[in-house]
Amino acid sequence: MKIQENWGVLVSQTGSEVIAIAKEIGFLPSLLVTNHLYRIPKDNLEFFGKNGVTIRTILFRPTLENYLIPELLEKKLITLHGFLRILPADFFQYFKGEIYNGHPGLITYFPELKGKDPQVRAWEGKYDTVGSVVHRVTEGVDEGEVVRFSAVPNTAQTLDDMFLILRNTSLRAWKNFFEDNWKFE
Repeated sequence: MKIQENWGVLVSQTGSEVIAIAKEIGFLPSLLVTNHLYRIPKDNLEFFGKNGVTIRTILFRPTLENYLIPELLEKKLITLHGFLRILPADFFQYFKGEIYNGHPGLITYFPELKGKDPQVRAWEGKYDTVGSVVHRVTEGVDEGEVVRFSAVPNTAQTLDDMFLILRNTSLRAWKNFFEDNWKFE
């Protein structure tokens, strides 16, 4: 798999979404920054390592200084995948590239799904349609322009079903984002 030098990711979860996206588009980010290294399974860490992805760890509750990693600031694109932190407003003064977040809530139609735990709220809200978005990152939580989304009828019978449906719509939204916006070579 090819490494894309201009792409870095921030993750707080397992990194599985990054791997799934990479397998779809044929590219991996050159840098993965996490504040939860222990949450990334050994197999995923080995996958990233074998494929040449640099991994950096920052504090669980990072400050602006923790984000000022020179190799991160050099990227043209940063994507957030289950990154459970809000970027400090001052970060945007240092990073001049583009930042996008994947959000497992169809905030294009249901803005009440912005923020934490949208999967649970989508399940509890019994929406007829559910989905995920990719949006620009701004200083406000899930306030940036939605650039891609994927929506499907809600067929979830359990909360676990909802998580799976939203994972699949997220992967579809990310795949479309990369195909339409970031053609790596």
